[in-house]
Amino acid sequence: MKKFVCLAMLFATATLQPVCAADWKMDPSASKLEFLTTFEKTENLGVFKEFDTVLHIDAQNPAGNRLDVTINIKSVDMSSSQINDAIAGPDWFNFALHPQAEFHATNIARSPTNPQAYIAHGTLTLKGVQQPVDVLFTWKPAVGGAIMEGGFTVKRGAFGIGSGEWALTEGKGAIGADVTVKFHVLLRKAG
Repeated sequence: MKKFVCLAMLFATATLQPVCAADWKMDPSASKLEFLTTFEKTENLGVFKEFDTVLHIDAQNPAGNRLDVTINIKSVDMSSSQINDAIAGPDWFNFALHPQAEFHATNIARSPTNPQAYIAHGTLTLKGVQQPVDVLFTWKPAVGGAIMEGGFTVKRGAFGIGSGEWALTEGKGAIGADVTVKFHVLLRKAG
């Protein structure tokens, strides 16, 4: 009965403010992690096919909130075997030395500009480099769980992505400095 009441409260409020604490685990079959880059100002979409998301949320004890995301870097796909082969190397993702990326946040708060959104203040570790990142997301009920959607933008150079001859961010042959990451994650209550 307690689980039913908590779930009913979650659906009724459609926010991260359920009365009870909850642990959420990603359903990989209905989740997507994409990124958008530019090459000579033309947009290029990529996707990470393998990633995992775990969220612990407790409105009564926000200090215990936590968001953990792990990404299998080798699962990247930019819809071109030539590009996929190139980005596996040391100038890009360097699969051999850095097969995984991680995002961890323990500070999750409502957005001051959008009452329907939240910000996870955390740390992104990519290619062995850690950088603070704020991830803006929305949360809404879905059949059997909840949908978490959002994104953020990072500077690829801050993580050593696209170094050497690929470091150029303006002009002919340039790859844009900004990378926009977007996600759609179906979460189901764990346990």
